[in-house]
Amino acid sequence: MRLYQALGTNLSQAFQDGTHHNSYGSYELAKCVAAGMAAAKLDLGLLLVEDVKAFDLAHPDPVEKFNVPPSPMRSTRQPDGN
Repeated sequence: MRLYQALGTNLSQAFQDGTHHNSYGSYELAKCVAAGMAAAKLDLGLLLVEDVKAFDLAHPDPVEKFNVPPSPMRSTRQPDGN
């Protein structure tokens, strides 16, 4: 809730169709979950890197600076079949 409130008038930038998150929205939501695990001191949360632990829900990353690097596992070869 706090993330969506913080996005305010930019909320639509986190969704691809009003319902499903785009890459930016998915990444920010995942950071919220990771920060919550760290705050709850869950065992898994102890394995997070420091910048994720410090994520502030009220100040999401600017969408203009968001970048998804290409996957190293991506192939340009078309699969066999139809």
